[in-house]
Amino acid sequence: MPDADLPLKLVKLRWLWLAGLALSLAGLASAGIALPYPPLMLATAAAVVANLLWQSAPAHRLARLDMQLAWDALFLTELFFFTGGSANPLVSLYLLLIALSALTQPPRTTRALALACVLAYGVLFVWHRPLPPVPGGTDMLIALHLAGMWLTFAASAWVIGGPLARLALTLRRREQEIARLRENQLRDEQLVALGMLAASAAHELGTPLNTLTLLCDDWQAAPPAAGMEDDLALMRDQLTACRLALARLRSRGHDEAPACAVPLAGQLSALLADWLNLRPGVLLETDFDLPGTPLPPFDPGFGPALVNLLNNAADAAGHQPLRLSARIADRQLVLNLSHPGELGISLAQRPLNPQPSSKPNGLGLGTFLAHATLDKLGGRLEVRPQAGQVLTRLSLPLPRHADPAAD
Repeated sequence: MPDADLPLKLVKLRWLWLAGLALSLAGLASAGIALPYPPLMLATAAAVVANLLWQSAPAHRLARLDMQLAWDALFLTELFFFTGGSANPLVSLYLLLIALSALTQPPRTTRALALACVLAYGVLFVWHRPLPPVPGGTDMLIALHLAGMWLTFAASAWVIGGPLARLALTLRRREQEIARLRENQLRDEQLVALGMLAASAAHELGTPLNTLTLLCDDWQAAPPAAGMEDDLALMRDQLTACRLALARLRSRGHDEAPACAVPLAGQLSALLADWLNLRPGVLLETDFDLPGTPLPPFDPGFGPALVNLLNNAADAAGHQPLRLSARIADRQLVLNLSHPGELGISLAQRPLNPQPSSKPNGLGLGTFLAHATLDKLGGRLEVRPQAGQVLTRLSLPLPRHADPAAD
């Protein structure tokens, strides 16, 4: 129930209260109890008109719950004045107004309303219109008082156990949603800062890479030294891969032509081939159980997220092999990446924020960036220990208009 619905719920609750009041006055009149009905009916009519105005009021005026609660307290005071004052068994309804204010209003407003209700209750002890004699004498008066006490208890129990309980649950959910939004905002601010740093690094690395590429070309053109041909070729390939990575980073902000549909296995294989070109010493075992139907490519952020996780796993595994499996489950791509090692305590407890890296030259950003990217794409990332291994499970919804079942 969003904030704008709270006043409307109170308006509906007030209609139920006014209907019950009208029926009670009609029943008392038919029983021959001589209450001052003209002022009571006038007060009830004023409450009906006020509720109609609240119901049709603009949103910014309807949102003034404090004004509605103050009006309700005034109406109850007028009602009690004509029906016995503090001796009226319904006087405990003041507590419902205070409880509702405590759930929806700032403490200052609630304290003011509580003070007003206490003062009104005290005034009713000395300033009220006494109840007239009723048919049946004292016994009937006691019976009516007990019936009123039961009615007050029943109404209070229903309101507290029903509307107020739902309202409290709604407010708790809203607070949880606000906390989640604040956490997402903090994460987004961190991502923006990292993006600015990445753009600056891409600009600053361009010149050193060009210089190293020229030196490598000069060395390759010169008479080769013994055993250096393969090393120079590998150096040239690594520099080319770095320049391509920077080019992709620069082009992320520009519109690109729609890519052709490719089977999932082909998309993953191409991504892994590029990564293995940068990590030629890594042993990677793959097990893909994927349909051969061509599908639209995933969001461009998926590739870097997976590469970050692969780099973390390769660094942790050392010279031991990694294992990557892929399958489709519930229209999601599910990747399981496992490697020997132990899961860090900080990562197990809090994977959403940047963590101190356990690697000498690590920045502690890989898992954080992967988690943030997948969260924005509607996916999920889980990291947990499993039988002496670290299992990283990545799930991501399939691209739109994809039908993996058709083959």
